[in-house]
Amino acid sequence: MKICQVHPGCGIPIPPPDWGAIEKIVWEFHCNFEKLGHESHIKFVNETEKNQYDIIHCHVANLALELSKRDIPYIYQLHDHHVVHHGKESNSYLQNLEAIDKSILTLVPARFLVDYFNHPKVEYFSHGVNTQQFYPIIKPKPSNPKLLMIAANGLGGDSGFDRKGFTFGLALAMKRNLEITIAGPSFNKAFFNQHLWMLNYSKLNLVFDTPNSKLLELYHSHDIFIHPTMLEAGHPNLTMVEAAASGLPLIANWEYETLFHGAWRAPRDVFEMEKGLDDILENWESYIKNTIRTGVELNWEDRTKELIKIYERSFNNRIQ
Repeated sequence: MKICQVHPGCGIPIPPPDWGAIEKIVWEFHCNFEKLGHESHIKFVNETEKNQYDIIHCHVANLALELSKRDIPYIYQLHDHHVVHHGKESNSYLQNLEAIDKSILTLVPARFLVDYFNHPKVEYFSHGVNTQQFYPIIKPKPSNPKLLMIAANGLGGDSGFDRKGFTFGLALAMKRNLEITIAGPSFNKAFFNQHLWMLNYSKLNLVFDTPNSKLLELYHSHDIFIHPTMLEAGHPNLTMVEAAASGLPLIANWEYETLFHGAWRAPRDVFEMEKGLDDILENWESYIKNTIRTGVELNWEDRTKELIKIYERSFNNRIQ
């Protein structure tokens, strides 16, 4: 099969050197397409032509609509949490809805988005993880676990909005006098500039723009991953699956899909999160076993095989 993914055109190279979630997904698909024997291309939207590829896979709504204007059929994959944040009357929602309407099929990485759009072309397709890059090391139960958060915070242009729950992760660390690292892109600095009180905690480590080549080292140097997010387009999102594949049990806010193992599900409530911390430490070996299972079950190669089946089904339906 001859496949083209449309470059998201966000100014981030593919593969991304550090931050870049959509770019990472595009690259993982590309590498696994080639591994599975398919011809794979990554092209900017203006480099694509009708009937040039068997499948064109687009990840950004406005680029999908550009394909539609040129009468180029495409599969769309939605990654935009703003469709929920801004609501169904927003330009974000309406633009994505139009991209869905004009697609052959649209994939969403969270089951709640299937219900949210309630559209016949929308179906669930989970994120994955590169298990060659992210793999576990088995560590004994820590007496003072090191906590880790990795996220790009802010929401809807408000850099100080705590979408990812940094304050809740820090509160848990402070309550138990634990070391915590919060990592992410450099624009997280704007969040901390609006929450300077957080910097008073001596056991808080801030890390910015960790290269992808150093991410495994970051995961392995910590014990438990904290993710009290309030809104995600991916359930689970990429950092959660990477943490699981690296052998870190998780304390997470969302009711993630049943396919995710090794996570304590807690609301954004430090007391409930502390219950999760205690349960993880009390049942350490079980959590480690289950979190590693998540990485195995969600490896990108198998996710790509499932994507190829979706392509084939869509391709066959289109030519009939």
